[in-house]
Amino acid sequence: MKILFITNIPSRYRMDFFNELGKTQDVKVIFEAETAPQINSNWYSADIINFEAVFLKKGDIEERKIDWKVLKQIKRKTQDVIVLTSYAYFTEMLALIYLKLIKIPYYLEVDGGIIKIEKRLKKWYKTFLVSNAYGYISPSKQTDDFFAYYGAKKEKIRRYPFTSLKKADVLSDVLNCEEKQILRREIGIKEEKVILSVGQYIYRKGYDILLNGIVEIDKNYGVYIIGGDNPTNEYIELVDKFNLTNVHFISFKTKEDLKKYYKAADLFVLPTREDIWGLVINEAMAYGLPVVTTEKCLAGLELVKDNENGFIVPVEDAKQLAEKMTAILSDDVLRASMGKKSLDIIREYTIEKMASRHIEIFNNYENELK
Repeated sequence: MKILFITNIPSRYRMDFFNELGKTQDVKVIFEAETAPQINSNWYSADIINFEAVFLKKGDIEERKIDWKVLKQIKRKTQDVIVLTSYAYFTEMLALIYLKLIKIPYYLEVDGGIIKIEKRLKKWYKTFLVSNAYGYISPSKQTDDFFAYYGAKKEKIRRYPFTSLKKADVLSDVLNCEEKQILRREIGIKEEKVILSVGQYIYRKGYDILLNGIVEIDKNYGVYIIGGDNPTNEYIELVDKFNLTNVHFISFKTKEDLKKYYKAADLFVLPTREDIWGLVINEAMAYGLPVVTTEKCLAGLELVKDNENGFIVPVEDAKQLAEKMTAILSDDVLRASMGKKSLDIIREYTIEKMASRHIEIFNNYENELK
């Protein structure tokens, strides 16, 4: 099967997916650019092995600039399947509209989608862009609803397991206390229990909410936030105000170093105000961690089963966040069972299963829609 993807940049998880899909299919990927501003270059370290890659532009992507070269890459009847992974960039908008005009069937696939109140004209335009795809490939119920809100027919929507993890990345079992202690000594963690969070130091991630919640928990619980080189002044002021000596801001870590923190942790927390997915949730679960996140995190809503492998809390609710963190950290039996449940769930969310599900969707779509 000849499959063409049109996407923005070579994110690491997508590169792994294209390589896996390319093991059995003829895959070509058109990238708008090589990189994006303010994203660490380590994202692009994956090699192109099992697929053909075309880069329309060297360097950073320009969201509001059209690259007309994309039209030369779209040819009639040379691909069995065409997939667009976004409609937010002008070049991808052009490709999508062009496919509509020349009546070539295409799929629209996104990492997630959240319905928002917006002006009528903007909603009309987004409906124009989203509607009339041959099929829709969605990672969650909330994204199904998002597609339908903008004109997709529900019978055309198919679900896939969105992830950044290979099968080999998922632990076979949760680590015991002794194994965690060895790792903690190696990376200099001294607290009795460890709360981990990974994400950019930006307002949307909600770390101010986490810091307000930390005031309510045991000081023997260390909080390690890995998100960049410099925490914001607001975070530093909150730490000073509440004398949060158990809070540690950690600079960017390589995948191998980050793995040690995941394995050393007891609990993963993402207090986000909004994430259209949140792949760090997948990663934390792959290391057997319970997860506490908010109702505005699509990965959490899809992967975290309340009171089974973690908790979903209301956004902006520092008190309830603290209560759920304490409930998990203070109960060794509950924490272990939640960690095992996280592993059970995330084994269905691997790059290998993501690729096989896409092949299944492409092979069966016509029959399913009859």
